[in-house]
Amino acid sequence: MSVLTPIADGAPSSTFPKRDHPLQPKAISVSDQPIQTNKFYGNLFLEDQKFPSFPQPYTLTWRNNDDGFSGLGISHTEASQYTYGPDASKTPCEFYINPAGLFSLIISANEFSKGNKLSASNSRHFSVQTVLEPSDSSDGNITIPIVAGSAFISAVYKNLTPVFNSSIMVKSLDKSDFSGGSKYKVTLNDNKVWLIYAFPSDSSSFDLKKDSNSKLTASSKFNGLVQICKVPSSSVSDGTGDKTFDKYAGVYATGITLSANVSNDTGEYWFTFDKAGDKSKSPLVYALPHHQSTFGSDTQGSKTGMALQSTVMGVMTAYGADKWHLVEKNLPTDVEFLPIPWNGGNSNNSDNILSTIKSACQNDINFDVESATDTNSMYASGKVFAKYAQVCLVASKVLKDDNLTKTGLDKLKKALQRYVDNKEQFPLNYDQTYKGIISTAGIKTPLADYGNTYYNDHHFHYGYHIYAMAVAGLLDSGWLSDSQNEYVNDLIRDAANPVEDDNNFPFFRSFDWFSGHSWSKGLFASGDGKDEESTSEDYNFYYAMKLWGIVKKDNNIINRANLMLAVIRTSMNDYIYITPDNKIQPEKIRGNYCAGITFMNKVDYTTYFGTDEYLKQGIHMIPITPISGYVRTPSYVKSSWDAKIAPTIKNVLNGWTGVLYSNLAITDPTAAWKEFSSSDFKDSYIDNGASKTWYLALAAGMGASP
Repeated sequence: MSVLTPIADGAPSSTFPKRDHPLQPKAISVSDQPIQTNKFYGNLFLEDQKFPSFPQPYTLTWRNNDDGFSGLGISHTEASQYTYGPDASKTPCEFYINPAGLFSLIISANEFSKGNKLSASNSRHFSVQTVLEPSDSSDGNITIPIVAGSAFISAVYKNLTPVFNSSIMVKSLDKSDFSGGSKYKVTLNDNKVWLIYAFPSDSSSFDLKKDSNSKLTASSKFNGLVQICKVPSSSVSDGTGDKTFDKYAGVYATGITLSANVSNDTGEYWFTFDKAGDKSKSPLVYALPHHQSTFGSDTQGSKTGMALQSTVMGVMTAYGADKWHLVEKNLPTDVEFLPIPWNGGNSNNSDNILSTIKSACQNDINFDVESATDTNSMYASGKVFAKYAQVCLVASKVLKDDNLTKTGLDKLKKALQRYVDNKEQFPLNYDQTYKGIISTAGIKTPLADYGNTYYNDHHFHYGYHIYAMAVAGLLDSGWLSDSQNEYVNDLIRDAANPVEDDNNFPFFRSFDWFSGHSWSKGLFASGDGKDEESTSEDYNFYYAMKLWGIVKKDNNIINRANLMLAVIRTSMNDYIYITPDNKIQPEKIRGNYCAGITFMNKVDYTTYFGTDEYLKQGIHMIPITPISGYVRTPSYVKSSWDAKIAPTIKNVLNGWTGVLYSNLAITDPTAAWKEFSSSDFKDSYIDNGASKTWYLALAAGMGASP
């Protein structure tokens, strides 16, 4: 059964006033179609549009008489070209980054001599269409669909004279025989080999000459398709690269359509490639490592020998197929509201344990959640809501104490209602420009509330609110009227709308089905592309979404969340939760046990708020919930704890202490219980998004044996 079904129909709740966004996009028109804000091509319509896009394995950058170049620059760097730092002699080092400004070939035209302009359209989840035109004329253009994973960068010329520049310089240009079009082999000064194919759509010819060391020019105006690809170094000398690319040249992907089904604990999803050109052929598309490990047998058979390095996610391999079929098994179907043991054993709710939890709960239930959530931040309020919801959950479902539950639930519902009614300090609005739910905190100050108004971190922020609403609905289903349901549904639709033809919200704004996890950066241009820091708050959103599905008895939401959590588990354990045994990330960073901040062009073992070891590890733990042990496996938690946390944990005397020990509960719940139940464990060791009640219940639920 398909899980890509509507969460709700129609426009968002009228509780959210409509407004235009203070930052209007460049180069892409505002229309009824939502504009994606957190995708790999976002730089194309932000600021001066000059920062790169990262479709993988290539990097694409618009140039407009920059260093004498005009057009769309194609870059690809090998792992040997990574820059490590700040001290490259150290292992592990803190970061690696791909070099910038190395344009192997730049798609251009003679008519761009006075500059060119770039426009974009058809903003989709996996792709965007770009058009280049001469600055002083609109007689001709070049249409370039940018699609994730494309093995060819394909450009459709209309009445322009093709030019291809190179900042690396051209060593040689050789024409090859090729049926149905023209083919040229370009060897650059770095000895890398690129191929240029041309397929005319009319009687125009394509005769390419080397004008200079940095410029190749066609002899006349051209109408038709030009395709450019890099030949992997391992496939140059034996000719296998030429043969493979010859086989697939002439067809190209213009987009990708996602479909997904779930049956019991197995999820399947498909990428169907929308194609143009010679449709009798299958498009050639590069797959990331986590794709390759989950491909069904029907897709494995379309594997070629072509492999290129991605920017930050290992080696990609090209597959020639009309459709990819990916399978995730062992979906977290048994993970619901309460903790479960991840490292063997059973949940322990002995009388002594329940007595200790109850003592903590009696104290925590007195917390003034209404005042504490009266903040200027969706993120800050969300953390407090989730914290208090957990206390109420434990009171009801672990302690089964009706009096404590009623005391807490009454306060929780009253505090939540302020946000349901949109009466918080900075109410939410519906943005008609990019089609989303935004805080008004950043209308004049973009970085207010961590950039929520500019679409930063929506899955982080809204996940906490959805979680708290799910708990409140679990404990009192009668409270969920139309307004409560609409509030949660709109927050989910904002970040994870599963319907592509919904004109009210973009299709999966935050989550990236190609990368396998979300991106948190929104409408901020960045030379290194989008990024994500707190990966645990990423999957916390989809976990909260699942809990909401449980409360609403909506199997499609539950199954979709389970599948997304499984995809996240696969990708994060390939690229982010790393150990010295990892074979995907460079050896020089594996000893960090965590990627840190993952950008599209670099991996940096740090945080935005500090460089202490416990911060760099802990930001990928919060919040610890029943789903944490599914993504952060017990074996990973143990190895990272032993290597990075245990040596210094006794020196961590702040709110991160509880975070670190709650993470330890995944692999050693008894040790975590002893810490939390000790008289030496202070309130100051508890983060503002957690409680002693929850920490004790976590350790007990994960199998503590005091």
